[in-house]
Amino acid sequence: VVRLEPKDFRCRRADGTWSMAGVRRVPYRLHELAEAARVYITEGEKDADALVALGLIATCNEGGAGKWREEHTRALVAAAVPEAVVLRDNDVAGASHQRGVATSCAAAGLRVKCLDLPGLPAKGDVSDHIAAQRAAGRTDDEIRAALIALADEAPAFSPETTAASAAPTTEPELRREGFDLVLTFPAGVRFDLRAIRDGREGVRGELTVTHDGRRLSWGALPLSSTSARETLRKKLEAVAPGLPWSESLDDAAFRLTQAAREGEPLVTLTGIVTSPTRELLPRLLYEGEPTLIYGDGDTGKSLVALTLAVAVHADVALPFGLKPTRAVTAAYLDWETNRDTIEARLAPIAAGLGIDPPAIVYKRMTRPLVDEAPQLAAEFARRGVGFVAVDSKMFAVASGDGAAFHEPITAFYNALRLFAPAASLVLNHVTNADARNGGPARPFGGAFAFNGPRLIWEAKRDKDVTDATAIAFTCTKANNLPRKPEPFGLVFRPSDEATSVEAFNLADAAPTAISSTSLAYRIRLALASASMTVAELSEHLAVKKDTVDRTVRRLSTAGAIVTDGDIGEGKARASRWRLAG
Repeated sequence: VVRLEPKDFRCRRADGTWSMAGVRRVPYRLHELAEAARVYITEGEKDADALVALGLIATCNEGGAGKWREEHTRALVAAAVPEAVVLRDNDVAGASHQRGVATSCAAAGLRVKCLDLPGLPAKGDVSDHIAAQRAAGRTDDEIRAALIALADEAPAFSPETTAASAAPTTEPELRREGFDLVLTFPAGVRFDLRAIRDGREGVRGELTVTHDGRRLSWGALPLSSTSARETLRKKLEAVAPGLPWSESLDDAAFRLTQAAREGEPLVTLTGIVTSPTRELLPRLLYEGEPTLIYGDGDTGKSLVALTLAVAVHADVALPFGLKPTRAVTAAYLDWETNRDTIEARLAPIAAGLGIDPPAIVYKRMTRPLVDEAPQLAAEFARRGVGFVAVDSKMFAVASGDGAAFHEPITAFYNALRLFAPAASLVLNHVTNADARNGGPARPFGGAFAFNGPRLIWEAKRDKDVTDATAIAFTCTKANNLPRKPEPFGLVFRPSDEATSVEAFNLADAAPTAISSTSLAYRIRLALASASMTVAELSEHLAVKKDTVDRTVRRLSTAGAIVTDGDIGEGKARASRWRLAG
């Protein structure tokens, strides 16, 4: 099974040809199933792998929901599997698939249980369940034990007792794709409403009607207009007779209108986190939240953003523990350069990480984000985008046209929220004054630029390093974390074929590169190489002696540093300090 980007799956033979005619179909990971006491059957390979990573035995069929074959069941019987626990995705297709697999296995004499995981979001699966449990602080051993307990408690499946629930549902499924709405009926009829507007004529938009993947109609439609719906009904009955178009159209128009107007629902707070923020890249990227990296021009911000996009898209690790928690489709919105520039950077970065260039979604941007976000959000939802890089905010923010200074920036961050649950990374410049003085800086845009994101890192390039791009990162805001993470550094070393990414030891960094870090951190950094007195630290760090002395005392009280003997005599006597341990 080959996964393609945008998200799609195709099967091919072992010799690499794509024809599957005459190929024997077997369950996924068949070689691991022999004589297993219990096998968990999921809807896809990703979910099966997630369970195997916990130490469970899991399998699935190729092709996803509705593609389980009798030969898959026969393979379980031949492997002497006594019990199958069938999980499902939380949607109509998932429920139907679960019943079909369970019925087939039960008919072959296996003990069968259907396990419906609690608290799954719409279209959620066991991988989402495991990720949510990890985000809540549970270990893999605890998650595995809880899953086993749920399977133990699940009732035995019986086709007779579940006949009523096996009847096909008549309820359509509604989902949002950014600002767009999709309503799917069990009969295979689908209504896609895009470019939605609500005015004096009511809700209207571009409505696409399909049946079993075949497009039957597309055009602008005022949903409340009975005459417009009647015209569309006649057209649909002519091209696809035999379907209840009158009832479906009325139902779809009503449901889509209500969904377009309802917005976010009112909820009652309970103090219990039901959808915890999921970490995508430790200390840097979090699902549904923007991270800001700001720095002077020629710092290497775009290089960093593209490298992070490659890392999360291909699930490869970077130095300092920057290992993605999972692979997600990455998108790059570019206001500053063009496709050729990004392509020229992408290949060496991928080569340096030892992978082929990933299929990152790219768009050359010319308008403010607020103008593009609704359409982009819908497309990102369809493509399953989980990370969006914005390069850069200075050009992505609307001019304002006389509005108050904060309004364009506020609108920008509101537009970013449309990309949720994707994590986003925003690149920002600094003020001219900050760029000139070389000290700690603030992102351009004032307090409003700083208040929008929950996590902010300042990037400073060490210009003493001339054969590479060495960047120090200092966290200046971390509202979504218990405490600010420690500073870290990355070095990008280019060559003709590859750009390697290495850890940058900040103890070797120029003072200007780490000027935004705390004095306590710089003292610990200095003492990592040698013990020093307060006077020596003052001279080394170019900070007043009294200030250094106060910070040294705090570090000593906290146990971070200890004395390493004294030098001098009498009033000239001074303690030398070193790192504890």
